[in-house]
Amino acid sequence: MLNPSLALLLSLVVILVLIRLRAPIALGVLAGSALLIAFVIPFGEVPRLLIETMADKQTWQLLIVVPCTMAFSSLLEQKGLLNRLATTLEHIGPKLAIHALPVVIGLVPMPAGALVAATAVNKLSEKLKLTRERIAFTNYWFRHIWEYSLPFYPAIVVTSTVLGVPIATVVGTLFPMTFVASVLGIASNYRTMRAVPPAGNTAREPIKNILLDLVKTAWPILLLVVLVFAKVPAWVAFPSVLLVIVLQQQPTGTEMKKALKYAFNPQILLMLLAVMVYQMTAKDSNAASFLIADMKAIGLPPILMLAGLPLLIGATLGYGAAIAGISLPLLMPYIIDGSGIHTTALLVASGSGMIGQMLSPAHLCFCLSVEYFQTTMGKVYRHTLPLLVTMELIIIAVYLFFN
Repeated sequence: MLNPSLALLLSLVVILVLIRLRAPIALGVLAGSALLIAFVIPFGEVPRLLIETMADKQTWQLLIVVPCTMAFSSLLEQKGLLNRLATTLEHIGPKLAIHALPVVIGLVPMPAGALVAATAVNKLSEKLKLTRERIAFTNYWFRHIWEYSLPFYPAIVVTSTVLGVPIATVVGTLFPMTFVASVLGIASNYRTMRAVPPAGNTAREPIKNILLDLVKTAWPILLLVVLVFAKVPAWVAFPSVLLVIVLQQQPTGTEMKKALKYAFNPQILLMLLAVMVYQMTAKDSNAASFLIADMKAIGLPPILMLAGLPLLIGATLGYGAAIAGISLPLLMPYIIDGSGIHTTALLVASGSGMIGQMLSPAHLCFCLSVEYFQTTMGKVYRHTLPLLVTMELIIIAVYLFFN
């Protein structure tokens, strides 16, 4: 048997290396789990561990909530609610709309969602005469402000499930990240937008009509947010909202088939199972506790692990749910103890993971935004990097101030 701390670090290295070699995330996580099992868990205990993982309440919550979220997203897109939201927002003026369009489209998680936003803001960017890197930054940045905290995103669901805390607690803790990202993005664009001349006499809808249209098109999202903050269990809230959407929107058989195919993507389901196996292995072997104890013994400060590990995993993977599923089980001794959940530790760990994801060249939305607007990652990094560094410094400062 190997030292649990060393085995845990080796498993993490295996995961990161395999994924950098373009192996599927699920395969990388399963390989890391297999290595950890081989080194720290007696062979005879492996069947019990796998059975407990499959029977675990957390595993089934993930397998219920995440597919519901994805089916929900698919139906909103197919039934045209996103397009209606975008059309409504165009009435508020091009300068505001070019920020609001990716924000609204970002309310619904979808792979390569930035590409959907890109097509919506392209005409507005021509009117405003923005540089390619500026519009690529605006599209990418504002498309992801909700990913830090919105309960639709799988990373938030995984965080809640892995830590065993209500989604409302996770959202309430991480929402400041969404606020800070919004403020920094607007500040970054302020000088550029200020230099753009007014659009002139453009017919605009009355604000009352715009707000009414927003409610009509965004009601499923608002309903889910209300249920989450009313502390309705996620495994009840998400299927319930999905059922209401199906009854109200009455999708065709083809639309429903497409939504279900999207919801039960085998790669996503396998990745969720792989994450839960990894979490259960780390928990069963007490490897995470050993690692934290060893780091304390050599004098490493907690903030180094809380910020550094998720940031590294995020920059490597570029996928929020996997980042949460891999890093949080390792950091659980810092985040939850006998006195309850340490919200500042959760803020740093989850926030750093998301910041790493935004930095990641493997992040599909980043790649597609750069390609769509025909610019380079380096030019877009000039806009994103200072803001991401600022966000990281802010959450570290919050942690240090309150601990």
